[in-house]
Amino acid sequence: MIKNNKKLVFSLNKKGEGESNPILLRINLFPEYTKIDFGYITTDKYNNGGWIKIASDTFIENVETKERYTMTNAVGITIAPDLRNFESKKDWQYFSLYFPPMKQKDVTLNIIEVINGDANDFNYHDIALKMQDGIEIF
Repeated sequence: MIKNNKKLVFSLNKKGEGESNPILLRINLFPEYTKIDFGYITTDKYNNGGWIKIASDTFIENVETKERYTMTNAVGITIAPDLRNFESKKDWQYFSLYFPPMKQKDVTLNIIEVINGDANDFNYHDIALKMQDGIEIF
């Protein structure tokens, strides 16, 4: 049995699949939870920078086993149907999504806000995490 006794951080800086999706900054595998950090910068598409929100049933999925972990908390972003409206085209927002702890073993993940979503949904596919690449923090 694999124990989740380490705090591992994976730096990714991966763009989303849509034109204005947040940048996936980090995935944190901790014994108590899995935390995913994002950074979002507004675009010129909207006069006041637009808005941001996350679906309450957002989940991460192990591609190989199809095991899903549903979001348990969100910090720095509103949960739909509520919106966080920006004030300008130069605004930015860091936010974190929390999920149940995952097994600390090599895995390929999908982060899914909306199944079969469009370019406005925060979906990320085939994120490979190799445990030897994680930075252990104390």
